[in-house]
Amino acid sequence: MAQVTVVAELEAVANQVSQRPDAVAVTFQGETISYRELWERAGRVADHARSLGATTAGVHLERSIDLVVAVVGLLRAECAAVPLDVGYPVERLRFMCADAGVRVAIGHEAPLARLGGFSAVARDGLMVWAVDESVPAQETEAELAYVVYTSGSTGRPKGVRYAHHNLANLIAWQSDTSSCGAGDRTLQFAPSSFDIIYQEVLTTLGEGGTVVCCTEDERLDPQELWDLIESERVNRIFVPFVMIQSLALFVEDVSPATHPLREILTAGEQVQASDRIRALFTRLPDCRLVNQWGTTESHVSTSYELPADVSSWDDLPSIGAPIRDTRVLVCDDDGRPVPDGEIGELWVAGAAVGPGYLGLPERTAQSYVPDPQHPGEPAYRTGDLGRVRSDGLLEFLGRQDTQVKVRGFRIELGEIETVLNSDPAVAQAVVSVAGATAEERYLRAYVVPKALADDDLPAALLATLRERLPAYMVPTGIEVVASLPRTASGKIDRLALRSV
Repeated sequence: MAQVTVVAELEAVANQVSQRPDAVAVTFQGETISYRELWERAGRVADHARSLGATTAGVHLERSIDLVVAVVGLLRAECAAVPLDVGYPVERLRFMCADAGVRVAIGHEAPLARLGGFSAVARDGLMVWAVDESVPAQETEAELAYVVYTSGSTGRPKGVRYAHHNLANLIAWQSDTSSCGAGDRTLQFAPSSFDIIYQEVLTTLGEGGTVVCCTEDERLDPQELWDLIESERVNRIFVPFVMIQSLALFVEDVSPATHPLREILTAGEQVQASDRIRALFTRLPDCRLVNQWGTTESHVSTSYELPADVSSWDDLPSIGAPIRDTRVLVCDDDGRPVPDGEIGELWVAGAAVGPGYLGLPERTAQSYVPDPQHPGEPAYRTGDLGRVRSDGLLEFLGRQDTQVKVRGFRIELGEIETVLNSDPAVAQAVVSVAGATAEERYLRAYVVPKALADDDLPAALLATLRERLPAYMVPTGIEVVASLPRTASGKIDRLALRSV
């Protein structure tokens, strides 16, 4: 196969196409495509994008092999993808299209019809290319790989730009540090709107592995997910920590022989090494838990592989050390790095830092600032608090703008949640702060029971908390709920807890 010039993050994939063209690249519900077929179909996506003059394209595809093909194809075309999650409300999707100037979209027919405004101009199998003629054609930065929308503090979603060189650095680092390789199988779990999809797809294909797609039902149901891991012989998953907690509830039939997982990678939420989480990894001694930290603006910035000996785990594990060509600084309010051991805001610098927000120059200037150690380079102020531990690893201490301080005491909510989640009667637990003013602030816990809860469960849990924690860390009440609200990416929606 002729050598093809491709963007840096696809070079390893192109090499695999040359070396193992007939190997299975992607599978979904019994359908498989080879590396050769993937590359050919992605090439047709790239050709369509170029013929339509698209420098930005909306991606409105349901979970499928088509979605993986589109991810690769738009990168081949050097056309920035704007993921339009089919599960999002139409109003939000239309805002995103207008904000990003999406004139061209690739999608499945039913979602595109619901979105409205787009007229089909070409088809490739079940994929439809559509154009919104009311949107003028426009140029996009050549370096832009994708634009992912994240919730804004003002209620206005923000388009976060990420460049090819940012993505190439991440994928090369992930491939080099992973225990998976050629022939191994990785679950495509993340929604299209979540940047982790690039990590799942490009790392796996660059290693010569197989991307295993799942249905939305399999993604949301931990028992179905375990069944899929078993039937598809999945070796690696990238999942939010809340899903690891859910998986840990259904481990009775899990073993290395039936579930050949070697890596579970998580990001976006603080890992809590409860007894149940330790029990899960005790049942899977060949599987490692990898705690990654970053923001949408910097994707993955740090990583920490927890030791094989689960008894040595901290209750709230470290977020580790920066990835390749990336620096993480702990800074005071004036942007000056603080000594090791002191708490400050985590700033990210180096190859992980993207070019900023789309169409929001003032917000970009506030968050993307000169690196205090290398003033000619940008750093991203994450708003997360942390410190460097005595062993040189980074410790995550929560959000700066939601810093938990109750009655003068600084409190780490994860420590309380770890105790609650270790109780055998609890499936999931979250602690939040209520009260409008500093004087009125108090802690409240929300608990999803493992089985039908009796009326005594809140009192029993409070008694356990009083035995293990200082009085100021014990919530004033525990509310038993059927489920916890989630964001689109699967994380706990802590803001929505106020209305539970």
